[in-house]
Amino acid sequence: MIASTSRIVPRPRVLSGMRPTGRLHLGNYMGALHNWVQLQQDYDCFFFIADLHALTTDYADPSRLKQSVFDVTLDFLAAGLDPEVCTLFIQSHVPQHAELHLIFSMFTPLGWLERVPTYKDQQAQLAEKDLNTYGFLGYPLLQSADILLYRPHYVPVGADQIAHVELTREVARKFNALYSPKRVSSGSLGLDASRVEIELDPDRLLLREPDVLLTETPKLPGLDGRKMSKSYGNAIYLSDPMPVVMQKAESMTNGGQRPTQKDPGDPEICPVGDLHRVFSKPEIDQQIREGCRTATLRCDRCKMVMGASVFAHLQPIQTRRAELQEKPGFVWEVLEKGARRAEQAALDTMTAIRNATGLSRGLEGVRIHTPQWHTENARNSRDLSNMQDWRGLAPAILQRNVRELWRKEVLPTEAALTPESEGVWLTQNKRRVLVVAATQNGLDEAWIFSTKPKTYEIIVLLCWDDRDMLHDFVVPQKIFLGHWVLAKRAAGKGNITFSIERENDRYYLNIGGYTPSFDITETEQAYGIL
Repeated sequence: MIASTSRIVPRPRVLSGMRPTGRLHLGNYMGALHNWVQLQQDYDCFFFIADLHALTTDYADPSRLKQSVFDVTLDFLAAGLDPEVCTLFIQSHVPQHAELHLIFSMFTPLGWLERVPTYKDQQAQLAEKDLNTYGFLGYPLLQSADILLYRPHYVPVGADQIAHVELTREVARKFNALYSPKRVSSGSLGLDASRVEIELDPDRLLLREPDVLLTETPKLPGLDGRKMSKSYGNAIYLSDPMPVVMQKAESMTNGGQRPTQKDPGDPEICPVGDLHRVFSKPEIDQQIREGCRTATLRCDRCKMVMGASVFAHLQPIQTRRAELQEKPGFVWEVLEKGARRAEQAALDTMTAIRNATGLSRGLEGVRIHTPQWHTENARNSRDLSNMQDWRGLAPAILQRNVRELWRKEVLPTEAALTPESEGVWLTQNKRRVLVVAATQNGLDEAWIFSTKPKTYEIIVLLCWDDRDMLHDFVVPQKIFLGHWVLAKRAAGKGNITFSIERENDRYYLNIGGYTPSFDITETEQAYGIL
């Protein structure tokens, strides 16, 4: 049987979260949760409970926060989110959210946060609370960290949340401009080094700018006709039993229509009609609308039918919720497993971000300043005087011998390089390192090198002085990139030729004959970048 060569294409990633304000109501359900349940079938979904965001407004009284988190989790699972299909977790259980938020706060202008439309609106709505805090001002930036940490393709939001996602995209753009790898601009023409322009490499951006996944949010008013909200006390909750649902339905406003039951109404502007449109079967909804317009249906009867339609939708959710309430350990284990899965994805992002911002946990970028020959062993490992017979070898074999001696005897064991091809290794961060030995030792302490015209993040240059002592220069791409690209272009299919020249105690790299040469003295033994 012939083995299949097809491979699984990863699903696009979606990320969204919800603040734990307690038991969810119909507005929360139709505004987000119902859509999430559909998305999990087609996307790699990460959904979290934003307990850190809850503290931005309720920091003074967190007494019910843990209970609210648990109640929201029950509603998530009861409504149909499947922890075997999507990732469910608590925001604060993945500490990288706070870490990335802190890094973003270092470069995000205050003006970006102050112009978010909901900032002043919520301050006005919650005037009884002291919200003159950084936490409240910075919650959109924490939201950006929540999103970008998982590098999602899409963020499902309603139209009122587009501004938050646009801020997230701005933050990603600025971060990438500061820290993502660069390349020579495709618009740089000619062989004039002064005209070389550097641009972001679009294939190696550290953060993805997510797109908005606009979700249809049906109009779902509260009992008093305003937006359904816990703070307004006008909500029908997913966990309300049938008598409570019917009582709330009976008390719902009809928008001031039909002063008497003999007067016809307009279901298009009636809050009760809005709920019928969402929860009643189409044939029932049609009958209700005709009865309202012709005054053949009383409002109390219309509300009773609406209540029954709502509860018919809630009943299976409540059945599952009741079962889950009896298994609190299982519910919490779902969140713990989700946090472990989410943290692994978060660590993948943060490893790259820490490396880019100088916050990595290794010795990358550190140059240890020690005397050049501080031990006899160090001197012996670099001493080529006993290898005079190498000088008569073919250049390719000579290079290979010098490279192997450097790798086995000189290179610190912490610099864990893995071979990719002849003379090319990969660092732990998958950066390509060219290790090349001098092909010619000319007059006046000049060493000539030649290599294939490819792209490398680091080049290691091996040469020896008049005492036959080996020198190794570990040169990062930022030093040589512009001239390297010009030399590649000029070389065509041939090799790039470059040289090191010594003047007094300084070493200078010249690539392809372009000026200026670069002082690379400080890169000698700079193993930290490996």
